[in-house]
Amino acid sequence: KTQLSRLIKIDFIRFCIVGGTGFVINFVILTTLHKSLGVGIFLSQFVGAEVALFCNFMLHHRWTYKAHKVEKSLLNLIIQFHATSWPAILGSSVMVSVGEKVLHLDNLVALSLSSVIVLLWNFIWSKFVVWRDVTSAEVEKMAK
Repeated sequence: KTQLSRLIKIDFIRFCIVGGTGFVINFVILTTLHKSLGVGIFLSQFVGAEVALFCNFMLHHRWTYKAHKVEKSLLNLIIQFHATSWPAILGSSVMVSVGEKVLHLDNLVALSLSSVIVLLWNFIWSKFVVWRDVTSAEVEKMAK
């Protein structure tokens, strides 16, 4: 049980580092599209989140969950990661849009709040579903 707790903590720390990278990517794209190019806030956030999502996928696959024994193809991982992240992307886009238009928050504040809200959702899905570490017994059971 302590080893599992340690692994969850390590994965969560890595997850947060990758998420921070994605946050910066998202914010730069959001700000560039919305403030510099005049694109609507919802679309700007949506595009920024989508680009950040792909970057996060690559970093999670190559670093955060590299040690996990996963019996899935890369395509299957991408599809699962995307499918489980879409509610967070849509939710974040709505939260940033409402934050700016209704609550008159700065983009950075609105994006920060939405990121904190979706953090746990994304971590649980990525760790326990997408890159679920498969034990030897489970691998044998799947082979039968």
